[in-house]
Amino acid sequence: MELSIDTSTAVCGVAVSRQGKLLAERAWRTDLNHTKQLFTTIEAVLKESGATMDDVKAVIVAIGPGSFSGLRVGVSAAKGLAVALQVPLAAVNTMAIEAAPYAGSGLPICVILDAGRGELAVAAYTAADGNLREARPWAVMSLEALCASIAERTHFCGEHLPAVQAVLSAKLGVRAVFPTDPAAMRRPRYLAQLGWQRLATGDHSDPATLQPIYLRAPSITAPKPPAKA
Repeated sequence: MELSIDTSTAVCGVAVSRQGKLLAERAWRTDLNHTKQLFTTIEAVLKESGATMDDVKAVIVAIGPGSFSGLRVGVSAAKGLAVALQVPLAAVNTMAIEAAPYAGSGLPICVILDAGRGELAVAAYTAADGNLREARPWAVMSLEALCASIAERTHFCGEHLPAVQAVLSAKLGVRAVFPTDPAAMRRPRYLAQLGWQRLATGDHSDPATLQPIYLRAPSITAPKPPAKA
């Protein structure tokens, strides 16, 4: 049985699966209280699946790109659980989780997340026989640059799609294809499926060295000098 954890962004998810087949899941939009919500949700999803932590034989985690605060919680929890339970750990790119529901569309898939500062985090995928292939590694770019890069009909998806869909439609016309529900939340069931594919081929991650992929480096400011008396 696998436990999947995704706290990459404001959309979070937990799933329990058996060889990638979903047993129970929950997805929610966080109010930035990732730590408390994550562990209470893990307990609830395990209970719903009729399992306990002792039944978990592998841990799967979304490693971003995503927010510093969210990823720090989820990746740390996944690494800690894998070590404590002495089970394999598998890491999955968050962009791939967003793309997975559309692997059967027959079109290139473009995933869009909010990179902040008016920019987008964008990655491109293709799919053959339902299996995703990364066609273009994720990068931060402007909406204008994204539109200029699209030369063929493309299926757009991703957490930030609703905010830019109108512009994509206006600029790209028939080249832009959208999900039926562009505001649908990222589902941890796809993390479970992708993670199981990695586990089944022996593609494990080392908890000691696994690092999250941040959309932006954390903002650190130098302390102000003490005020003069």
